[in-house]
Amino acid sequence: MDRVTIANNDSDPSKIGTWEPIKYRFKHLPVHVALLHTGKVLAFGGSGNDETSLKTPHPAEIFEPNHEGKDDGHVYEISNNNNVNVDIFCAGHTFLSDGKLLAAGGTYKYDGSIRGIPFPPFSGLKHSYLFDPISLKWIRVNDMSYGRWYPTCILLSDGRVLTMAGLTKRFPWAFLNKLEIYSEENGWQKIIGADRWIPMYPRLHLLPSGDIFYAGSYNTHYTFPFSLRAFPSATFNVKSNKWTTTGLPLNIKREEGTSVLLPLLPPDHTARVLLIAGGLQPGTEAVSHVEMINFSDKPPRYKSKASLAHARYYCYAVLLPDQQVLVLGGKKGTKSHHAPHNNKSNKIKAKDIRRQGDHDHSDEVPHDSLAVMEPELYNIIQNKWNPMAYMHLDRLYHANALLLPDGRVMTAGSNPERRVNELRIELFCPPYLFRGERPKISRYPSNIFYGQEFEIETNDANHIKAIALMRPSVTTHCVDTEQRYVGLEFNRKHSNILSAKVPLNKNIAPPGYYMLFIIKEEDIPSIAPFVILS
Repeated sequence: MDRVTIANNDSDPSKIGTWEPIKYRFKHLPVHVALLHTGKVLAFGGSGNDETSLKTPHPAEIFEPNHEGKDDGHVYEISNNNNVNVDIFCAGHTFLSDGKLLAAGGTYKYDGSIRGIPFPPFSGLKHSYLFDPISLKWIRVNDMSYGRWYPTCILLSDGRVLTMAGLTKRFPWAFLNKLEIYSEENGWQKIIGADRWIPMYPRLHLLPSGDIFYAGSYNTHYTFPFSLRAFPSATFNVKSNKWTTTGLPLNIKREEGTSVLLPLLPPDHTARVLLIAGGLQPGTEAVSHVEMINFSDKPPRYKSKASLAHARYYCYAVLLPDQQVLVLGGKKGTKSHHAPHNNKSNKIKAKDIRRQGDHDHSDEVPHDSLAVMEPELYNIIQNKWNPMAYMHLDRLYHANALLLPDGRVMTAGSNPERRVNELRIELFCPPYLFRGERPKISRYPSNIFYGQEFEIETNDANHIKAIALMRPSVTTHCVDTEQRYVGLEFNRKHSNILSAKVPLNKNIAPPGYYMLFIIKEEDIPSIAPFVILS
């Protein structure tokens, strides 16, 4: 497979990775992106931040990546979109334990303006849908009790889904403090006695304790009335319906950053959450600040970690099978400042890409001089950020990034202004793909079970240093509640057989589909098949 390296401090791909030539693009803005257990990528954006498309939202699309060096990837619209006749732009979503995607909420009405003042704000839908990865069809399910625009959904260990936050369908919009829970048996049900004021698209993570952790303080650019006071992090116990305040982050004005649940490693699978970059509410300055909360500390408190080299609004974080965190995209400066477009620079880049056999770029999105083009890779053990090969394309607001089963990282989207959409897909090959031959999984069970051992056949058994279950991502607006790395205890039964044990605690790995990676020396991962944990 031809790969292109854009040199920064070092041109060695085993240190900085490479970006592949750009071959694929979506037809519509991919505001929401999900890796299905079929290996296909679902992308949808409804109206795509275009109020003129509110009543005629765009259909979802499927991206099928090329496999093992074969140039067979392609993008296509989903023909059956009749069941979705509303705008699921800015919905919340998560995978169910059977692999279907639940999407809840969306846009009932766009924002308005009164004498130049942006009011009223967006308003939310009550609708919810399931997307079936096999039939590639949407299925309408029960409505929520409340309209929600910018909600977050998260899967619980019992297979139910918790949702919270979002702007309501009608007045008073911002003041939605109600929680709801979904099950396929009972639909949506209100949670009584668990009200809490939380900003929109809250960064949520399921902890091994079973609690849901809200990583404060602010999340998105809609901070009023939440900007009147800071919002401390807290854990929510689903069984007791009680919140426990954890405390304020060190950077209490962080907004438009991202959070990551770091790898859950045996034997104790301790939870650690990283808060990464963003800016200072109300949009005055991008920041490079990073902090972490470790739940083995008593009590858990945020502590500063090494800062990024670049300040970044709208950054995107991807957990990799080598247990490092890739952060890419975003912009420096102020959030509201629209930088002059660097057309000359962008034309040069486009020309260089076309020379590699790329398609026409006559409708390309101009490069923003404030866009951060250099990704950074976080080594958790060393507490160090390392620069990676430069991207070709800006990834600003409404972009996404996720891990593919072959270990590459897919990036898509960017919507710097309404109706200005980056539709090209770019694929990153991390450094571990250039360090030697990859281990191969020749036999594995398609179903695995809690507390039980299962066998993996590989001719690299003597060189395997780690085995991991990695949950496929579903991401939007710098939020990814699904992203999860679960390390497994294992031993070698024979020269070509590994025996791995699944944790008994369902909160460590909630039920559903996972990518199964084996990782050998030099942190080189296999291509991952999907297994279902039940």
